[in-house]
Amino acid sequence: MTIHFHILSASGVLTGALRERLEGALRAGGTRCNEMLTLADIDVVVRDAPDAVIPRIGVNGFSFDAYHVALSLDHKHPHLIEHFDSTIQSLLAHELHHCARSLARGTSHGRTYGGSLVAEGLACCFEEEIGERTPFYAIECKGSALRQFADKARNHLHVEHGKLPGYWSDWMFGRAGDDREFPYQCGYSTGYAIVRAWLDATGNTAASAAGIDEVEILADWQTGRITPFP
Repeated sequence: MTIHFHILSASGVLTGALRERLEGALRAGGTRCNEMLTLADIDVVVRDAPDAVIPRIGVNGFSFDAYHVALSLDHKHPHLIEHFDSTIQSLLAHELHHCARSLARGTSHGRTYGGSLVAEGLACCFEEEIGERTPFYAIECKGSALRQFADKARNHLHVEHGKLPGYWSDWMFGRAGDDREFPYQCGYSTGYAIVRAWLDATGNTAASAAGIDEVEILADWQTGRITPFP
């Protein structure tokens, strides 16, 4: 299938040498992902939007469905400048995995909190699978803070997104600072730990498991067949 990259350049920022470098990173990352995932034709819109990025890494992304992705970047961000190709390709891989999962299942995250944990965990593991570093948000929450939050998450796996108590963002991104109830990146770190343990135990890969029913992975955690939080 074909990945179409649409780089928004009316502002004059994503032009010239920067555009050429961006196109090169996107094409290389897209080719690698296309070889590993079952994808539909996809439109990827890329814009320079400093206010929309993850502050630590200077990029952000969103997968709408199996066919549409939006990537935002801050071309002046120090992390992006220093790690340009790997940052762009990791972000693209993460969002394209969501697209592959959406194509296979009709939705990437499903209707429940557990579905979102699995979807994000798989996408984080796919970043590793293409040869990039483990994303910081996958391992930001750790140790006793992660175990404590995972116990709470375990009791809400089957709750629909809009029915979680409090704010959805707290359950996925946590809260900045030393917050015991919702540690920073608690949801992403929980999802990654569950999926990483499952992949290691079963011999699957994030690519091969793109279309797996989240219930299968979550059941292995709930029954003790995998121990993501020793």
